[in-house]
Amino acid sequence: MTEKTEEALHAKVQDLMKYGTSANMEELDRIYHDDIVVMDLGIDGRLVTLRKDGFMAMLKEAFKDKIPEDHMWSKIHSLTVEGDKGHVLISRKIPVGGPKMHIELSIDFVFEDGRWQVTREVNFSRPDVEAA
Repeated sequence: MTEKTEEALHAKVQDLMKYGTSANMEELDRIYHDDIVVMDLGIDGRLVTLRKDGFMAMLKEAFKDKIPEDHMWSKIHSLTVEGDKGHVLISRKIPVGGPKMHIELSIDFVFEDGRWQVTREVNFSRPDVEAA
């Protein structure tokens, strides 16, 4: 979907999860804006900030040899579109930063070049209590 609607943004979030868990770098490259910044704050107060290449390399490593369907759990708390800007607040359980982490993601999107692209992610990560 190439529209500035909540439905189209929701579809892009689903694509983002599918391509992320399958480490589809070609598709992720289209979704992640060239100027993306990803900030992850761990429960221990550690802050990691990555740009596009570093973030994509981390995802590729985290999901190699993983079964994508095992990591599709999500809960969308908020999804909004205002003009060419979009925002999603979502919870995920994925193996990034540990065996299985519960991550709260605040994701900013921009509608540019005819598609939704992620410009910033601000994440809070903690171990998943069900995996402990």
